[in-house]
Amino acid sequence: MAKELWDAYDREGNLLGFDLVRGEPVPEGVYHLVVEVLAVTNDGRVLLTKRHPDKAWGGCWEYTGGSVVKGETPVEGALRELREETGIAVSAQDLHPVYVDTWPETAGMGAGSSIYHSFVTFFDLSKQAIRLQEGETVDHKLLPYESFKRFLLEDRFVDVVRRRFLDHQEDFDRIITEHFK
Repeated sequence: MAKELWDAYDREGNLLGFDLVRGEPVPEGVYHLVVEVLAVTNDGRVLLTKRHPDKAWGGCWEYTGGSVVKGETPVEGALRELREETGIAVSAQDLHPVYVDTWPETAGMGAGSSIYHSFVTFFDLSKQAIRLQEGETVDHKLLPYESFKRFLLEDRFVDVVRRRFLDHQEDFDRIITEHFK
């Protein structure tokens, strides 16, 4: 199986001109891009997935996310991760940027220091079929946004995803409130 390659970036998001390989050590001061997508149905429910038990944080809940592969933009990575992990397909214009945040290796999921690009998207569940990605996700649930914010505080939610959401909750709240006005 081919190794997954990532572009190497500095802390400010500038390309460094060399590749990183998933699973291999990331040099100090070098970052890779990670995306997260909070997918919300047109009736205001958040799509959550349960991580495969063999993965880091196995059995815990989260919203969609993953590493941006070599040559991808954050938007392309977000669209791919959402489609792969959930079967939900949206277009680039359906992604609403929430934040860009840098996290050190110790705060991530074992993949080195990362620059997170977070998005919210809205989708019509009646026109999409949720399909889980084998080896990645084993279950899903849809929770109204306010219920999601309570569920996120439980131990069965991925801690680092929770912390990033809470750090930027006002931005998520604003985007979702504006959408449903």
